[in-house]
Amino acid sequence: MAYAKIGAISYALWSLLHIVLGVTRLAERAGEGALAEATGRLAQGHWTLFYIGVFGLICSYFNWRNNTAAYWVAAFIISAEDIGFIVFPVLYGQTPFPASVIGPTLWIIGLVFTTLAYLQGRNEAQAQL
Repeated sequence: MAYAKIGAISYALWSLLHIVLGVTRLAERAGEGALAEATGRLAQGHWTLFYIGVFGLICSYFNWRNNTAAYWVAAFIISAEDIGFIVFPVLYGQTPFPASVIGPTLWIIGLVFTTLAYLQGRNEAQAQL
């Protein structure tokens, strides 16, 4: 169960990072007055950061308990979000170091440890049969 807790904490930190980024960047956009289409699209992306952070935080709660469904949902959604982050802003040089590694590092730690917990739980369940 220690694996699940480490993974859940890492996912929770990842989630809080995204919530803070989403809220602060939305506030920056709102302060610009009337939203042009480009600014509106950026604001939409920042909203996505916020709600994906909230979603990840909820998944962290269930990953703490080594919930199988939460494992798969978090693994897919959080991975999809950070792969997109790496493929676009990081590889195009739009996100400098260390900002380009904080989120992905938390994602990888969360994914590795929740996977270890998931596999350990499966092995324990099979041993009981």
